[in-house]
Amino acid sequence: MKRGITLCSRCFFCGKTAETVNHLFIQCEVTGQLWNLFLRHKSISWSMLGRISEALFSWEEAGTQAKNRSNWRIVPATIWWTIWKERNLRVFENRESSMQQVKLNCISTLCFWCNQIYSNDTVSIIDVLDSL
Repeated sequence: MKRGITLCSRCFFCGKTAETVNHLFIQCEVTGQLWNLFLRHKSISWSMLGRISEALFSWEEAGTQAKNRSNWRIVPATIWWTIWKERNLRVFENRESSMQQVKLNCISTLCFWCNQIYSNDTVSIIDVLDSL
């Protein structure tokens, strides 16, 4: 778009607005469901902000009460990786996963990444979610 090429600019998830980096990873209602996966069991006040840098700062502040700060810090990257993979599936392969599958992909990725960090131990999904 910066080069003057017309692109399909609707969000491939909600279809309601232009697909920008901030919308896709922070503001989209579909992405919001992934953020809520990790926030709904916590008594944390965290709001979706307009920009990624603001969201990361806010996430870091919200995580001061997390049992395991390392796991907490991995969550945004996990969400963004999951959204990017699903977006590309929709854009390039004309397929889409159910929201339940997207959530499962996100949690599985988080668990896998946490297992890579703690390579000597096997960390279950329950362990990872409890550590947040």
